[in-house]
Amino acid sequence: MRFLAAALALLPVSLHAQTLPCAPRERVLAFVIDERGETRLATGEASRGASVELYASDSGSWTLLLNLPDGRTCLLANGEKFTATGGLQPARGNPAQQRPQPRVRKCR
Repeated sequence: MRFLAAALALLPVSLHAQTLPCAPRERVLAFVIDERGETRLATGEASRGASVELYASDSGSWTLLLNLPDGRTCLLANGEKFTATGGLQPARGNPAQQRPQPRVRKCR
């Protein structure tokens, strides 16, 4: 998440507001929480008073939001097949080629 915040710091906030779908925060959260059934998993600070939030659901949907200081929230990205990594993981290699290994429970 720190890398994402650092990457966002390189882009001006006004660029985000002009090219991303943005709306009042409560309206965006109604979509993310009520319609997609997601809950917030992580937050991070970005440049110039902005912040990012990652939401996901048990069904695998996920949404990444950018909160602007003026009260608007912008949709950075969303998708399906979200898998939690269980903590911070090294960001090496090609994530498109890496598939999480299923956890196997042994019955006694």
